[in-house]
Amino acid sequence: MNKKWEIVFDYLMHLIRENKVKAGEILPSQNMLKTKFKYSEQPIRIAFNKLIELQIVKPVNGKGYVVQEKIQNNLLFSFRELFPNSINRYYELKELTIDKKLSKETNFYEGTQVYSFKCIRKDKDSNEVILYQESIVPKNIYKKLSLNYLNENGLMKFVENETSSKVSHSSKKIYFEGTSNKELLNIFEDQSLSGFIVDKGNVYGIFGELLEYRISRYKPKYFKWDFIEWRK
Repeated sequence: MNKKWEIVFDYLMHLIRENKVKAGEILPSQNMLKTKFKYSEQPIRIAFNKLIELQIVKPVNGKGYVVQEKIQNNLLFSFRELFPNSINRYYELKELTIDKKLSKETNFYEGTQVYSFKCIRKDKDSNEVILYQESIVPKNIYKKLSLNYLNENGLMKFVENETSSKVSHSSKKIYFEGTSNKELLNIFEDQSLSGFIVDKGNVYGIFGELLEYRISRYKPKYFKWDFIEWRK
């Protein structure tokens, strides 16, 4: 069974993920939460402290706990939110069936029908490639997915507006990959690169369903990861 503070923490995170409490707005007070959950003050205070440690909220005297701007916290966001001065191009959307090799790489079950596609993201001002990504998503969830929709709205908007799934969290590995792969260097339009920062992993829904496998390669100068480590 979850600890009491974890139940409160999950509830507050749900409010933030669902935009029920947006950046700059105030979360329910400790007294409101005590009444709602019928808990003592201690687990509620612990939940708020965890949100503060993760830089998701900040305490403001006379107001309460205010949700921080998205770029300052560790929630899962789309490329558009992380790189507002950029533009993406999705291409090569096709249907695949997961085989044994892909199953091991992506965690999708063998035989699963999926869509695969690629994305290049560029800085609007310099036209420089920021990242190159390859994605695989389950066809049964992403019905009627199209390149037109992806290029106009992005993948996260499709999940939010066209499916019944809700994005919960991601698991990922981040590492440096040295390369002399000419195809990749051509994609980045820079033959001088010695390698990339790789961000590889999966995106999951609130019920544990696998929503996306993705592998992103960043041009090193554009990769920045700010985070807080905390001990349970």
